[in-house]
Amino acid sequence: MKLDELLTVLPVSVPGPSPGLLVPDLGHTDLVGLFAERLREVDGTDHGPMPLSAAGDIVLSIFAEAGVDRYLGWDDPGVPGIHDRLARAGIRRTEAWVPKEPASRMAHQSAYATVAGGLTGADFGLAESGSIVLRSGAGRARLASIVPLVHIAILPVRRLVRSLVHYAADHPAAPTGLSNLVVVTGPSRTGDIEQQLNLGVHGPRHLHVVLVN
Repeated sequence: MKLDELLTVLPVSVPGPSPGLLVPDLGHTDLVGLFAERLREVDGTDHGPMPLSAAGDIVLSIFAEAGVDRYLGWDDPGVPGIHDRLARAGIRRTEAWVPKEPASRMAHQSAYATVAGGLTGADFGLAESGSIVLRSGAGRARLASIVPLVHIAILPVRRLVRSLVHYAADHPAAPTGLSNLVVVTGPSRTGDIEQQLNLGVHGPRHLHVVLVN
């Protein structure tokens, strides 16, 4: 078949307006209640909602109960003055900055083995899966949510959305201009060769989300 004959039988693609991202309208729901329920289903722990002024007490209580004396934390996890308060309680913050010189770098990274706590904010919460969205970058170390045994995330209630689809539709530029974006659903988990589920093998064993008004 000649080219001109082929073109007469092929369907013609006519440019048109983009349909956009289709986001289902699922009606009203209690996002706080749904988020808390789903977080518990994946072995996470919810606290609140509570006034921001009470969040510091919860953070201190969780770390104290878990025996945390060193932690990694975002510069601003969302609770004013929390780093000073933890320092007064004898809970020291470890720097996430890693030296470039090989020997110093090795020593610094080896010390993370004794860092039991992590304190971060949470950019958004996804109610349908009980997940939190973390956007890392300057002052927001990824290690704070990866290395420690206990991870505490501060999540404002106003940043709860229904699902990942709703979040992506409302924030299409979210993955740009930063070093990393992750969606965390419960503590770290893995299955061995016998399909036995284990928590905390490759990351935090305990995830606490503190909901603040």
